[in-house]
Amino acid sequence: MKCVLNYYETHAKEYFTQTFQADMTDTYSRFLPWLPTGSRVLDLGSGSGRDAVYLKKQGFEVTALEPSRRLCEEIQRQFDGEIVCLPIEKYYPVRKFDAIWACGSLLHLAKKNLLSFFAGIDQYLRPGGIVYASGKNGIQTGIGEDGRYFLEFDEMLFQEILQKAPDLKAEEFWYSMDAAGRAGFRWMNFILRYREPRKEV
Repeated sequence: MKCVLNYYETHAKEYFTQTFQADMTDTYSRFLPWLPTGSRVLDLGSGSGRDAVYLKKQGFEVTALEPSRRLCEEIQRQFDGEIVCLPIEKYYPVRKFDAIWACGSLLHLAKKNLLSFFAGIDQYLRPGGIVYASGKNGIQTGIGEDGRYFLEFDEMLFQEILQKAPDLKAEEFWYSMDAAGRAGFRWMNFILRYREPRKEV
């Protein structure tokens, strides 16, 4: 959404400062066991580049996908892997990924676009691959005080994702507090596995 992109273009340095040092240890500990050695990972909505940097240090081949050009400049200062400055709906990878890391990024999509992303996961993820996603729970869907659009993540939305994308299997689901110490919401987290589509007999 234009309002979201405008926010990050204007507040890139501020956002980097607020988020790059956030302690994501607990979330990493849930995600990493699902990744085979040398996995190709898409950091979807890379933001400050924090997670792309960490995942690359763990030995994974990481692509940082971020629509904000100003944030891409910030990422480039920290991350020496592939950076793609595009929104997810305009990104068509040549090679599919083993895993997708979408930490606090898909919540900026309208609900129909979020569901379309998961329904079309085969464009990005190989069969057997996994996707981690998180979004804010306990907020109102709509434009926030800072001008950004947010979609609330709740259990009803999670069920809609699974209905819209029947080839995705739920592996883990949990809530967590904000790693940067912000109050007023919690994070809803989940890990899904992309099963190979069933062949008709």
